[in-house]
Amino acid sequence: MSTPLSDHYKGFEIKVQALRRAKERDEPDDGPRHFDIVVTIARSVHGESGRSVMFGVPDQEPFESPIDAMRAGIDYARDIIDDKVEGQSVQDL
Repeated sequence: MSTPLSDHYKGFEIKVQALRRAKERDEPDDGPRHFDIVVTIARSVHGESGRSVMFGVPDQEPFESPIDAMRAGIDYARDIIDDKVEGQSVQDL
């Protein structure tokens, strides 16, 4: 299990967790891996988090490291905040 990575963007707190999937039999031990990535976004007010909402990041190509997977989660959360992801919104926070 990974430790959540957090960030702040446009008045929102973003937390990302990237969970590495089990290696397929035909994959090399040191090769890129698939991750299940979940982002939690909360309105940040005076250093405190309010109500939050959780989003699953759509499947991605394999990543070289958990850090790369978490960066993809941060980018996805920022896109949600910027209203660039159809059907996903933080308007109610």
